Amino acid sequence: MSGVDYEVAIIGGGPCGLLTALLLARRGIRCAVFERKIELLDHPKAMGISRRSAEILQQIGLGDRMRGADLGAPEYALAIWSESLAGPIYGSVPLHADDPALAPYSGFHCPQTTTERVLLDALEQEPDASIFFDHEVMSLTDLGDRVQLKVHRGRHDRMLEISSRFIVAADGASSPVRHWLDIEAVGPGELGHFLNVYFRADYGSRLAGRRAVLQNVLRRDLFETFVAVNGQDLWLMHHFLQPGEKPEDYSPERLRDIVQFASGLEEVPVEVLSVKPWVMSPKVAGQFRKGNVFLTGDAAARLSPAAGLGMNTGLQSAHNLAWKLAAVLRGAPITLLDTYDSERREQVMRTFETSNDFGSEVWAIIEAGFSGDFGKVRELVAGSRRGGSGLGLDLGWRYGHGAFVPEPGAEQASPDIDAYRPTAEPGRRAPHVWLEREGKRLSSLDLFGVGFALLTAGAGEKWRAAAPLETLYGGYDLEVFPIGADGEYADSELQFESIYEISAGGAVLVRPDGVVGWRSNSLPSDPRAALAGAMAAILAGGK
Repeated sequence: MSGVDYEVAIIGGGPCGLLTALLLARRGIRCAVFERKIELLDHPKAMGISRRSAEILQQIGLGDRMRGADLGAPEYALAIWSESLAGPIYGSVPLHADDPALAPYSGFHCPQTTTERVLLDALEQEPDASIFFDHEVMSLTDLGDRVQLKVHRGRHDRMLEISSRFIVAADGASSPVRHWLDIEAVGPGELGHFLNVYFRADYGSRLAGRRAVLQNVLRRDLFETFVAVNGQDLWLMHHFLQPGEKPEDYSPERLRDIVQFASGLEEVPVEVLSVKPWVMSPKVAGQFRKGNVFLTGDAAARLSPAAGLGMNTGLQSAHNLAWKLAAVLRGAPITLLDTYDSERREQVMRTFETSNDFGSEVWAIIEAGFSGDFGKVRELVAGSRRGGSGLGLDLGWRYGHGAFVPEPGAEQASPDIDAYRPTAEPGRRAPHVWLEREGKRLSSLDLFGVGFALLTAGAGEKWRAAAPLETLYGGYDLEVFPIGADGEYADSELQFESIYEISAGGAVLVRPDGVVGWRSNSLPSDPRAALAGAMAAILAGGK
């Protein structure tokens, strides 16, 4: 046995584990990722990047590279339901166009293989991060002041003993860590077993005028979902296994024949590239933290794929957790870490329920098709809620309690998943406003992600005096951004004060994850004391 010490060890090298490590390493936190696979898989799963995730990726400098994988065609629908890829169409669900006045960084299409590659490439540039493939964590023991891991190094058949202050478990839906910790995950149970079939076929040129991210083929005796990977010659097909069927019952030749039959384009050659079985079993862990161990990604919550938000929810949870771990490791009260569960699990549950509702909608359409009622199929597709903006769910959430200073009478998040009113109430995502600096247009969102940001309605010198540059808050700087019609950051559209709901001299304190931590409507009589009190409350977890 040999011993190695890290400040944070991450179990699992998928998107959420990689993002956690990258965010920590950029804060100078010595961390390591342990992944049991020998390399990244060349088999895409999750496809979509939501608006909120796009903001996060843009702030860390990776958004533009990931957007290179977008389908890039304006005529895409979210989903088309049809008799075959080329056959009669029952109906379609539109892909909602984003409003740059609310979300300057729109969601986009990006196969998980690209997401992981971009994150890994960035992580490998960080001197404080290490990633170990072919390393499987076999057990963990929480000793209070640290966690001891036993790790099997596969190809060398050696056992390593790793010591880390904190552990982040991003080890998937079947999470061994969650089971070791006796954390129950609840959900509706298994809803189906599927094969995820990755294949090559030149369908793109044959789908002009009927392109969609999801192509649902439905007949009385057949249902297959085709997912565009690049929109041209790379696709996924989700094939439902009947009761009693096993993955090994399906050879590549059999799957090729199913693809060709369901597509209605039997003359097009099909090459099956890889096959991965998966189980639709939505569930959420009963707690996201136990002692020094934190769950994220599918280990914390596995969502129905119907809303396309599973990976996005995990990325946003990792983003919430990483800054808090870094702050505690650099001196913030450990109570800050309690807010990871209190903030994220409520929001994850809302997304979980919405995803289940969308899944029920899809099943209802399938059942109508299997019964031969294609009039009902057309009616259900036309009334699909999946074509809504989803702005309320993606951007309009509000944490109930956590690392922020709440205001009396604050609005609750709207139950309407499509309704969103920009507001800078503490506990919400700080909203977008267009600004200008030195003749360059930028979003207020571009000011976030490095440290704490204090956005002020003028009075920049007074607020800067209240926040000395040499002061660190849990290892984070606090930067002051004076905003006004003629200020350093020009509010040329005169929206900042109205959207952030403050008056001249007021300020909004935004956390490193872009969430509002505190707001002062006007200039306090003692700005330094007010800011210090707010910061202390945030870093103590609102306590």
